[in-house]
Amino acid sequence: MKKILAFLTAFVMFIIAVVGFHNILSGDLKMNNRKFGTWYNNYKDLSFNALSQNMHEDTMPVFGSSEFRHGRRTPFHPSRVFKDSDASLMTIGGPFNQCLNHAITLGALSKQIKKKKVVLLISMTWFYKKGISKSKYALRFSEGNYMALMENPNISKDIKKYIAKRSESLLTEDLDKLRCASRTDDIYVRDSKSALKKKFYDFRKAYVNDKDLLVMQSIMKKYKIKRNSKYPKLPKNATAPAWADLIMQARSIPRRAMNNPYDIDSRFWNRQIKSVYERQKGKLKDEDFSESPEFEDLEVFLKICNEAGIKPMLITLPVNGRWYDYTGLDAKKRAKFNQKINELGEIYHANVVDFSKYDYKPNIMKDTVHPRGEGWVRINEAIYKFYKQN
Repeated sequence: MKKILAFLTAFVMFIIAVVGFHNILSGDLKMNNRKFGTWYNNYKDLSFNALSQNMHEDTMPVFGSSEFRHGRRTPFHPSRVFKDSDASLMTIGGPFNQCLNHAITLGALSKQIKKKKVVLLISMTWFYKKGISKSKYALRFSEGNYMALMENPNISKDIKKYIAKRSESLLTEDLDKLRCASRTDDIYVRDSKSALKKKFYDFRKAYVNDKDLLVMQSIMKKYKIKRNSKYPKLPKNATAPAWADLIMQARSIPRRAMNNPYDIDSRFWNRQIKSVYERQKGKLKDEDFSESPEFEDLEVFLKICNEAGIKPMLITLPVNGRWYDYTGLDAKKRAKFNQKINELGEIYHANVVDFSKYDYKPNIMKDTVHPRGEGWVRINEAIYKFYKQN
């Protein structure tokens, strides 16, 4: 009896402490800083508070993956190219983000996207036959975004049911996140009337929200993200980036010496490929990237766009064609994948930009899947044109 009493006392004290902390924690993450949009940080896409509070009337989200981490120190990364331009972007994503993660974030933010346009940078390597792995999905699963999606009355029940079923099947290796998703689904998908379940959900939501605020405030302080008193107007000299000049600049930068026939950066080759090179020959000959559960997740992303009145643009990123030929995933197989993306674009009224035409061009790829200088310039130009399109 004493143990039970001690446990209950400790639990009550814990609740009091959490509630007290919640009441004193500032919920303000609004930076009023255009540079925040294209700033890359591995936690940024997980923070519903940071994303939702920094969406402005002229902000267009650009969803992507590990490419945002690459090239940050070059003049061709979005954070540099759009620094003084007349476009306001919010880049969302990092390594291991795929369509389902992005569909959840899009659904969470759909009410805040006033410009009614989004871009999704699609990597072919998301579309393995087995789809996204459980570990990768759990790693980029955001409880805050998930709760905001499920609470959004503008998202249909059918979409919520699909995302709930898919998420609960993918989170079985992370029981804490699985419990969070399941408790959220109990309320917003399975329509539980249990007052106790609703209390548990509300308590968990407060905890998730406070943790998000605390982590993001700490990150912003560490990286010295400047806060302005109001959202700045575009500078008078803001113009379109000089695309032709940027391409010439990208081509003129000396390349590291290549020690392989695939135009892959030597450092990446030595670290990631050299020791396993022989084993990669024909390794993907039985893969078919036109058949994957990832396409259903992509469709959900596009359905959310359609329900929210948001115009999407899909950019299929280039790959290193010579390398994928070596692995057995030749141009013919890759064309099937690109064709399927084009078909989905037609069905869901999305603009599609197919960059597979650059698969064999020099100066486009840094390694097997990530763009280098000119590759980034081409991608940024397509994003900018869509941003300015009426």
